[in-house]
Amino acid sequence: IYFPPVERLSSPILQMIDASFWYEEAKSIFLELSLSVNLDSRIALVGPNGSGKTTLLNVIYQSLEPTEGIVVSNAKLRIGRFSQHHVDNLEMQYSPVENLMSLYPDTPIAEVRAHLAALGIGGDLALQPTSPLSGGQKSRVVFALITFSKPHILLLDEPTNHLDTVACEALIQAINEFEGGVIVVSHDEHFINSVCDDI
Repeated sequence: IYFPPVERLSSPILQMIDASFWYEEAKSIFLELSLSVNLDSRIALVGPNGSGKTTLLNVIYQSLEPTEGIVVSNAKLRIGRFSQHHVDNLEMQYSPVENLMSLYPDTPIAEVRAHLAALGIGGDLALQPTSPLSGGQKSRVVFALITFSKPHILLLDEPTNHLDTVACEALIQAINEFEGGVIVVSHDEHFINSVCDDI
């Protein structure tokens, strides 16, 4: 697994300042949280299921607005986000090449195939329908989709769920070689200890 290099941005590239979030008529998910993310950040979010880890990722990704406080980011910041939801949303009748080209239609097919091959989806695998691929191979297709834009930060929500031991170790190596920031939600202690500096 290989993640492309990223352009340098001045720090901090993303900040949450006194951010709180709650749903109407429900308890707060988090209160007055401040967080700075830079290109060298390696952060793990841990907690029981249902505690709001994915909600926090949504606020960081800015697909949800904080109820109070602010999230600010560098105008050039690109974020790549992985979740099992994205695996489920692949067009299963499309090949991996077609899935990627549906998002980047002006890209030469040779560039698309080289990018997929760097993530272990090469040769005939890249041209057959996505549906018969294993869970790990589908995850690799999603990694290809989210890294094609060369993101500065990766938000990874349970990235090891469908990966075998070899693929998990390859992902660990790729993250450790990645030049950008990483925020991980995971219950996998080995994975967290291998890639994260802060919990």
